[in-house]
Amino acid sequence: MAAEITRILSDLHYGDPASRVRSLAALGPLFAGADRIVFNGDTLETRPSPISPQTDEIRREFLEFARHGVPRCTLVTGNHDADLSDTHCLDLLGGIVFVTHGEVLFDELVPWSRELPQIRRLFREQLDALAPAQRENPGERLAAGKRACAQVRLPHDPHPRDLRQRVLLTARIFWPPQCALAMIRAWHELPDRAAAFAREFRPGSRFVVVGHTHRPGVWVRPGSVVINTGSFRPPFGCYAVDVSPEWVVVRQVRHQQGSFSLGRVVASFALAPTDENSGAVSAILPKLAPTR
Repeated sequence: MAAEITRILSDLHYGDPASRVRSLAALGPLFAGADRIVFNGDTLETRPSPISPQTDEIRREFLEFARHGVPRCTLVTGNHDADLSDTHCLDLLGGIVFVTHGEVLFDELVPWSRELPQIRRLFREQLDALAPAQRENPGERLAAGKRACAQVRLPHDPHPRDLRQRVLLTARIFWPPQCALAMIRAWHELPDRAAAFAREFRPGSRFVVVGHTHRPGVWVRPGSVVINTGSFRPPFGCYAVDVSPEWVVVRQVRHQQGSFSLGRVVASFALAPTDENSGAVSAILPKLAPTR
């Protein structure tokens, strides 16, 4: 009997005109061969905005698609869709693989955001409502961050359709300059932050799978492998991560003529079985064999 495959994707940003996902049906080829699909945050926009009714319609459309068009769909929340489900992280293969969107790795959740003052205030309110010991608990802190992100009220249309609005939204991303600098710093810091998080809070994990910063990559750090699946928004591409009892495989996602497919293998890691009956895997990193 073939081993079950869980496939992880993230940052679809469905409904955003900048997203390469114009049709949910176009995602179909990415589900082939997978027994379970995990959307790891920022799948769509659920925060209140001047076009909240339109956002609600996109949400209903996607949830209907997830129920009927996706094999065993699991929705992990991100900072754009913090209230999309109650699942904020996942442990796969008995904790060998830790999956979360990624904002918990940063003290200010989204340090490059122009909404940072609002995010900072809301996050502080959520943390202040916790008992002191809870504030240092990663699960409590993660949930507090989600509650804060869900309350962020956008002063602008997050899905502008006309050219002028899209230019203005792009300008919001890169101005003031410190926002762009904070994003570049986050790209640089994410692998080490993810590895440090795993060492402290998930010492049994050997893989950390995130999105959030939109820069795809695979980084080997002492004790763990950090994988960022990137985003379906430009300018970078995105990866799909397959998790099975035998392998963790990272593959490029191709986009051609409006539809998606799985491309070349970016990296693969063989997992050494320790018990043929249980299907458990070794948690010793040297047993993993990366290929690029």
